[in-house]
Amino acid sequence: MQEITPELQPRWNGIILDILRKLIALCEEHHITYYCCGGTAIGAVRHHGMIPWDDDIDVFMPRPDYDRFLEVCRQADLDGYELHTPYNTDDYFMYFAKLCKKGTTILERRDTPCVFGLFVDIFPLDATADDMQEALRLKRRFTKLQNRLAIISSRSSFWRWLSLLGSVQEWGCFVYKMRAFLGRKSYRRQLLARLDGIAKRYRYGTTGHVVVYAGIYGDKEVYPAEWVSGPVMFPFEGMQVALSGGYDAYLRHFFGDYMQLPPVEKRQSHHCKEYFNLDAEEPLDEVMRKVGRR
Repeated sequence: MQEITPELQPRWNGIILDILRKLIALCEEHHITYYCCGGTAIGAVRHHGMIPWDDDIDVFMPRPDYDRFLEVCRQADLDGYELHTPYNTDDYFMYFAKLCKKGTTILERRDTPCVFGLFVDIFPLDATADDMQEALRLKRRFTKLQNRLAIISSRSSFWRWLSLLGSVQEWGCFVYKMRAFLGRKSYRRQLLARLDGIAKRYRYGTTGHVVVYAGIYGDKEVYPAEWVSGPVMFPFEGMQVALSGGYDAYLRHFFGDYMQLPPVEKRQSHHCKEYFNLDAEEPLDEVMRKVGRR
């Protein structure tokens, strides 16, 4: 694991803020709606910039805007940037996009051979069922399928794989890895199709609930669609960023009194950075050799 030291933090932040500026420019040029979300939204409201101990930037886009953003990035010359998605990057294990800075390198997980540059996370915001119980059922089903995508994207030794049979709780993981061994690409396509089927089941704007299926907050990721309106602009590290008009209800739903600073011991990043290089874009095999030597 590599640490973002206090000395390195300003440079790290400078790179991801540069990516955010690129994202905003693309959205403004093509009339695409985005909203800062999660800790980035807290930072915009409470600090008018990044939370001082944070090290990433998150936005979400309503599904129609998200799909259009992916298409714009597929066709446009992004110059020093590139978009990674589960559709265009082998072993990419997440159901959301990353706008990345070329000339930099990150490996997020030692067991998953997928490298890209420093990034801003872009989550699709989807419509879901009006009935809350049905909406939660879909979210939980999606999470199970997403976990399978992560399992088949990871790599392990033969003996580590065989050892999964020693625990009943790991039998499912063993089966999914076996399916991946027999046909990883085809099984991956099947999983993505099933994930898309859930995410796009309801047309955006026609239901009373929305959801970030790829979000990490479980059932909380389902909330009233009326909270997504706007935009409301906030200063953010020398630029203006958009939050949804219902940002206060949204942030209180996830974080409670978000204007209150957390205890000092909790003011730290929790994001995994197995390996990174801010100065060069390294190929996968070189990164894996370096990680393997530790």
